[in-house]
Amino acid sequence: MKSGHQPTLSLFLLAVGSMFFIFCNAPKRAGVGVPSQRPNTTRPTTVPGASPMDTVRWAPATTPVPPIGNAPASGQPYLGQQYNLAILLPFLTDQADSDTRSVPEKSSLALQFYGGASLALKKLAAEEGLNLIVDVLDTRVNDADFQQLFSNPRLGKAQVIIGPIRSSHVNLLAERIKQTRQILVSPESPNMDLTSQNPDFVQINPSLRAHCAAIARYVLQRNSPEAVTLVSKQREADRLPFFQQANRAGNKPFAELIVPDDLTSFDKIDLRPYIRPGRKSIFILPTWASQSFVMAFLQKLRATKGSASVEVYGMPQWKSFTNIEPEYFNELNVHISSAYYVDRNSDEARAFRQLFYDAYGTIPSEDAYNGYDVALFTGRMLKRYGLSFPQQLASTESFNGMHNRFQFAKVYTTPPDPLAGNTNDLLNRYDYLENIFVHILKYQNYQFLPVNQ
Repeated sequence: MKSGHQPTLSLFLLAVGSMFFIFCNAPKRAGVGVPSQRPNTTRPTTVPGASPMDTVRWAPATTPVPPIGNAPASGQPYLGQQYNLAILLPFLTDQADSDTRSVPEKSSLALQFYGGASLALKKLAAEEGLNLIVDVLDTRVNDADFQQLFSNPRLGKAQVIIGPIRSSHVNLLAERIKQTRQILVSPESPNMDLTSQNPDFVQINPSLRAHCAAIARYVLQRNSPEAVTLVSKQREADRLPFFQQANRAGNKPFAELIVPDDLTSFDKIDLRPYIRPGRKSIFILPTWASQSFVMAFLQKLRATKGSASVEVYGMPQWKSFTNIEPEYFNELNVHISSAYYVDRNSDEARAFRQLFYDAYGTIPSEDAYNGYDVALFTGRMLKRYGLSFPQQLASTESFNGMHNRFQFAKVYTTPPDPLAGNTNDLLNRYDYLENIFVHILKYQNYQFLPVNQ
């Protein structure tokens, strides 16, 4: 779990067990057809190791309004199509203690994510009348258990899948959907190039490549490329091309300072050639494994810069560094990239926090906000475009959530060659879709706050 309060797991387990009952017994609102009792859901026989959680039907409104369908025309009435959605998360039900009614701490991400997703699905049913049948499946941990889910007919019926979480599970399922032509919305894994030739794969969590490009774009909007120096250990130097590729064509390449892997101090490294007197100097460190390396660099920069203006850019993990004094972050104008930022003081976040607490008796973590955003986004895209929604994402659609903003781009493992034939045809042969929106956070007032909202 990224951060946030530890949930009361025993209470949360009860909440998960009763979620479907709560939703299917929600009171009817004007024009909203929410079932008054739990629908009759006959479960297919499942194979050993395949761990279904439950199934629920959300009914459409009796007076639907927005259009839906594979190719909706303007003003087309909502036709009430039914969609099958599967949510795959590591609840680890096989590790739960039935005597103490507690669940493993490692299932917190799944519980929080699903808690948020469930509230979003309830909202979609009550306010937008989306007709969904949702199956929730426990992926467990190891790959062998996860692959047994492939024989589960409930997974086979799903037209859209949210999850799983583990990268190896995402990779296995991404390969499967190439044959089944299901839509896979991957909410968590930020890995690059998990799949290829897979236009129905939607990656929500930006990759390292997207983080590097976002930092480079932000810096270049405010500085010349001559101001920028990339700093890394030798073993991490393969990250530097992501920044160079994001540089504008015709610009001078960013300077690079690559140091030995066993470096423990910058005492023998001269930073003066990289500091521009009277002008701002930018240092970007695409590292996250070693606090000591980052601290050694910040100490050296602070001692060297004198009165020069500097900014330092790092990775999301710096937010959780505990061995670096805040004054270094403050004095050196440290920025980091981040896949998410929750403004907990916003009216929307306050309302969600209260709703979540009322439903489950615990405070939502970032995972709960993420689950809410991903489910709400998926439902709204289904309602607007039907099962053709992935094809709309890179050209026309964006989504502003509480946890992150979604702005998609096509990813090409091998970039199309404009000399190889029909360029438009080649551009349509993308490998998958990736959310490329990344927050830039600046350290101020003893916390990291967004500067590119």
